[in-house]
Amino acid sequence: MAGAGTTDRPGERRHLDTLDSLRGFAALSVCLEHLTAEGMPAFRWEAARWLFSWGWAGVDIFFVISGFIIPYTMMRDRYRLRDYGRFVGRRLLRVGPPSWIVALASVAAFFAIDAIRGTGPYWSAGMSWPRLFHNLAYTIPFTDYAWINLIFWTLAVEFQFYLLVGLAFPLMFRGKWPFLAAALLLGLLHYAPLPAGLIFMRHVMLFLIGGAALIHHEGGLGRAGYLALLAALVFVTYWQVGGIAAGFGGATALVISFVRTRNRLGGFLGRISYSLYLVHPLAGAGTALILMRIVNPTNAPAKLLIILAAVAVSLAAAWLFHRTAEVYFIRLAKRAFGRRGGREAEPAL
Repeated sequence: MAGAGTTDRPGERRHLDTLDSLRGFAALSVCLEHLTAEGMPAFRWEAARWLFSWGWAGVDIFFVISGFIIPYTMMRDRYRLRDYGRFVGRRLLRVGPPSWIVALASVAAFFAIDAIRGTGPYWSAGMSWPRLFHNLAYTIPFTDYAWINLIFWTLAVEFQFYLLVGLAFPLMFRGKWPFLAAALLLGLLHYAPLPAGLIFMRHVMLFLIGGAALIHHEGGLGRAGYLALLAALVFVTYWQVGGIAAGFGGATALVISFVRTRNRLGGFLGRISYSLYLVHPLAGAGTALILMRIVNPTNAPAKLLIILAAVAVSLAAAWLFHRTAEVYFIRLAKRAFGRRGGREAEPAL
């Protein structure tokens, strides 16, 4: 594996095992936060809620990883602007259909729950064809509709990033000075009167933190310069986004740059991280709601049992979804849009 500050040969793409562990940690963090706080309003265990209250920061970890791995893959593919259509199409086919399956399954579950309850629309209230379309197109931020699945807002951020990096990559990642200029411009654009739907701009610093780690990885910045740039980006992230995002963003970059780890658990969680992120609201929350009717959550052991069961079912469902739907679309993206050899980049989300 290439060490910090070293460069793989052009066209050579190595699998960065540390990213697997980071992806798995991020996805599991979000899962635990949703199952102990936001996603379970009828189920409260303050000890677990406090322990995993930071779990939403797993999204910040994902954004930093995207800022590193997507340009890294583009470098190894010798990306040129003429490849833009193929790049966007490949990302859409790789990431989109699995999320669409989950969105449609969520809609079906909402109508089924309302039918079983027999008290009229509640979960399915407000559902319409335009709302479904904008959910599948990740364009909800530009409308007044609501997300069917709240985690999908992060996919909108990711796709806005893909559209931008495909245009900016040929100039932005030529070296440290073009990157610094682009970082300064994007940091200032955060304060420009841009359309409210461009939610990527609210999180742009996290992607730039990942980009800085890539510049260092490719030898464009020495350790001292890299740490100085990282400190500046973390400070701006703190100013624009908040302290938790800044802390997790900076820590993620440091792990990418200076930690080399490879283990079977991290590899497994990394492989299924995108599927776990997608399916845990249905699989985990559904399991918890069912078990709450069987095991009355009035004491800590009962609540712990429900949480562990919900996590276990989420992991099992994610593995199954990965092996079927996700792997299928990985292969389809390769066949449909082709590559110049090498391994398909895993989505950060």
